[in-house]
Amino acid sequence: MRLTTTVLSLGLEEWRNAVCEVLIQNEKNSILGVNNCWDLCALPQAVTVDIAVLHYSFALHGLRYAAEYIRRRWPDAVILVIGEQAEQLDDPLYDDKASSAISLDELAQMIETLVAAKRRIRRSVRSGLVDARGQAKEAGGTTTICSA
Repeated sequence: MRLTTTVLSLGLEEWRNAVCEVLIQNEKNSILGVNNCWDLCALPQAVTVDIAVLHYSFALHGLRYAAEYIRRRWPDAVILVIGEQAEQLDDPLYDDKASSAISLDELAQMIETLVAAKRRIRRSVRSGLVDARGQAKEAGGTTTICSA
C-alpha cells in the first residue's frame, strides 16, 4: 500500500506554490499542479491521484470538464472544490467543498482528513470482500463478487 498522498492542485501557480509549501512539510505528500484542462489531460498515464483540489482561480468554464475528467480517470480520488464554484457542479462531481476564505493550514488538515476517510472506506470494502469470499469457501460454494 502506498503511504504517499498525491495531491493534484488545479488553479493559479501562486496558490499552488503556497499549498505546496504547507503540504510538503509532511514527507508523505506529493503535489502535482496544473493551470488548465489542457495541462490536466497531458498528465502521464502512470500518474495516480488521491485528492484533486480545484481552486476558485481555476477557470469556471473548465471546472465541470475538469471534475468529470478527474472522476473518469481517477474514480477513487477525492475532489475538493475551494470557493463558491461548487454551486456550479452537480453533487456527484465533487466530494466536498470549502470557502474561498479557508486558510492554508485548514486546507492541509481538510485534505488529510478527506484522504484518510477515503482510505478507511477502501480498506473496509476490501475487508468485506475478503470476508465474503472466505464465508463462501467455508460454505462449500463459489461466489461471484461483482465490482462497479
